[in-house]
Amino acid sequence: MSDTMTDEEFDAAFAKAEELSLLFREIGPKYDIDNTFAYPTIEKFKESGLTGFCVPKEYGGMGGTILQTSKIISELSKGDSAITLAYNMHFIMCGMTMGLFSEAQNKHWLGRVADGEIMFGPFSEKRAGFSGLADMTAVPQPEGGWRLYGTKTWGTLSEASTIVTTNATITDADGVVPEGYEARVEAECFFVADFIVDEEGVGEGVKIEKTWDALGMHATGTHVVVFDGFYIPEDGWVCQWRGGAFGVLEWASLMFASIYLGMQYRVLEEARAVLSKKTLGATFGAIAAAETKVSGVGHIIDGIGDMAMRNELSRRVLYQTCQELIDGKDDEWPVELRFPYIGLAKTFVAENVMYMTRKSMSLIGGMSFRKGTIFERLYRDSAASMFQPLNSDQSTTYIGEYLLAPEELND
Repeated sequence: MSDTMTDEEFDAAFAKAEELSLLFREIGPKYDIDNTFAYPTIEKFKESGLTGFCVPKEYGGMGGTILQTSKIISELSKGDSAITLAYNMHFIMCGMTMGLFSEAQNKHWLGRVADGEIMFGPFSEKRAGFSGLADMTAVPQPEGGWRLYGTKTWGTLSEASTIVTTNATITDADGVVPEGYEARVEAECFFVADFIVDEEGVGEGVKIEKTWDALGMHATGTHVVVFDGFYIPEDGWVCQWRGGAFGVLEWASLMFASIYLGMQYRVLEEARAVLSKKTLGATFGAIAAAETKVSGVGHIIDGIGDMAMRNELSRRVLYQTCQELIDGKDDEWPVELRFPYIGLAKTFVAENVMYMTRKSMSLIGGMSFRKGTIFERLYRDSAASMFQPLNSDQSTTYIGEYLLAPEELND
């Protein structure tokens, strides 16, 4: 984007994010208990104007950069990470698609987003995960376009969206998938279409199966989406999937990292609030029956300091990575390592947030283990950070394979 936000424009948008964050914080516990999407947030999110935050100004959006978007998401996540994780899918897809859509598609779809519509992107399938080729098929139709058949397992934000983006493998007219690896990769494509379902989650050729029942992140409403003849018109084809979307996946990795940075802020905030006031009652020591404030206990002091240090390091790593992308520093990296190197910010933040939720519970004691406390919820929700791509195992594999490749060793 050449015409990005001014500081004044960002400050105004950030104030809207602060308002939404307070709403998320207020209602988050109810939807964690109910294990349902936080439906009252849909209209509030649209009213905030943040739907078009990272949409370029030329298409009617605010023109937020990837760094500014990261800051907005971190602020929302301070309120409630699960609710924010749902809307994070919208920000991810806006960021990815503006680099993949044709000019006509950008004007049409991102223009609608700037006007308040919500977009989601179910891509995962039940087996090989991130690296698996799409089993969902796109069967060509005599009248033009395709019909999609298959199931996506992580349909985050499906209940609030009117635009869907997804990937599928184009078949022949009989629905037969191409043979051979190269042909299969070439046939895997990215699509966009209207997503219209009724209150039961049923639409023409598509339905939302409300299956979400996980350890944490309850309020995301991440359901299964079943495509059974869902029609994609010819102008809904975007690009070849692996060669296209894999070049803009920083919007996924760094926005997920932003969720967990916001959660770190919340963990530190809640731990400080409890430990700055907590006493142990009368304890045995130099002064008989003296009240002991835990804020004066060595390992408590060190623990809070350790969490604050990790929080600040996570912020610097994430925001500096965003800035390096803006500055084009990623052009200096081997192209094969671009995505895993960008993903290092996400794995770093993810490991820190899991450490901090465990640490806070250890410092606070048994009260934090009770169901319904903020700490047990943050502990559960932080576990989701292990799964969004790239996770730590995937990153080390991508980097290690490249560095041990024979041609690299010869160099």
